[in-house]
Amino acid sequence: MVDKSIYFPANFKDDFHFLFTALQKHPAILLDQSREKRFAQQYQRNESGINSYDSLINAATELTSFFQDGHTNIEVPYSQNDLCIPLPCGWDEGGSRLILNKAYDTIPAHAQITAVNDTKVETLISLMANKIPHENLHLVKSRMILYPYQNYHLFSERNLRHLFGKKDTYTVTFLTNGEILEKKYTLQNYNGFLDFADEDDFMDYEIQDGRMILHLNSCIYNEKYKTTLETLADLCRERQITSFVLDLSRNMGGNSAVIDEFIKYIDIDSFRRYEMIDYSSGEARQISSRQVLIKNPKKPVCLPSDLCCKVSCHTFSSARTFAVTLKDNGLAKIIGTETGGKPNSYGMPKKMQMPESKIRFRVSTSYFMRPDSSRDNADTLAPD
Repeated sequence: MVDKSIYFPANFKDDFHFLFTALQKHPAILLDQSREKRFAQQYQRNESGINSYDSLINAATELTSFFQDGHTNIEVPYSQNDLCIPLPCGWDEGGSRLILNKAYDTIPAHAQITAVNDTKVETLISLMANKIPHENLHLVKSRMILYPYQNYHLFSERNLRHLFGKKDTYTVTFLTNGEILEKKYTLQNYNGFLDFADEDDFMDYEIQDGRMILHLNSCIYNEKYKTTLETLADLCRERQITSFVLDLSRNMGGNSAVIDEFIKYIDIDSFRRYEMIDYSSGEARQISSRQVLIKNPKKPVCLPSDLCCKVSCHTFSSARTFAVTLKDNGLAKIIGTETGGKPNSYGMPKKMQMPESKIRFRVSTSYFMRPDSSRDNADTLAPD
């Protein structure tokens, strides 16, 4: 945990300048030099107001938000000394209602959260968009409840005070069984209830109503992933299962190598990948082209041809790339709700930290373009 008492305004501004210098290498500036002047002006506006640790975080958040890039952001992890309201919540299947994932205090599971301090959830999404670097509002919805960072989490002390001021309690309004309930909550020490998918528990599968469903909650490319795909293909053949669902609705990304491995189990001869342009050297370097047809080293036993891919606002980064690749190659029907990741976007972030405060941040180094160039302007991947 950072000892904020050792810092002086000069330290904060030095850190902010360090961040500014790193962000000047973002592909968006290298792609369009006209953005450089606007970015410098934003830096100057933000820099003048930095006089504390919290103001540094606020200024850094606004500066990283300039790029509308979910991979370029600052990360302020929770510690056990940080405070929050530990509400275990998520979005419903339609993506429109914020609900409790499990019972909390006296409120039953699946109760809808409609407001905090009389501010409706819809308004809170818009307000949190000012705090969370994002590509679309679907990504804001995901990060404000699931990311284990206090600068993103809606119910952290940092954000509750930013939204409503310093208070002894905060009122959360619930709707359950047609009844409106208001509960006042005091802040508690963070207990680790938010976290990314565990590498040992990132995937599972089930057979439901004659359909095979693979829940892939993180794009982890390892032996477990590879052997599971082989097992599922064999099971589908043995049990004559004709429908398969790849569930990426809780997948925030990881290693894109999972995509090609999955496509090996689809009965096609070739496909197109994403185009990747690397700007890490300061100049554009093409890594892959979406014009190139990739020969598919097809496995002897394939998955059913009736293939669906389930996505949601949590589907981001490599998971978004996975779903878009299947969509653009005509390999799967997309179901669920809109993705938090924009189909064409920045990525491959370089991880860094500010030298004095040790605040972690990431800066994208590459730009990715979907296989189907006719859909380049899409803001999200929507269900079919």
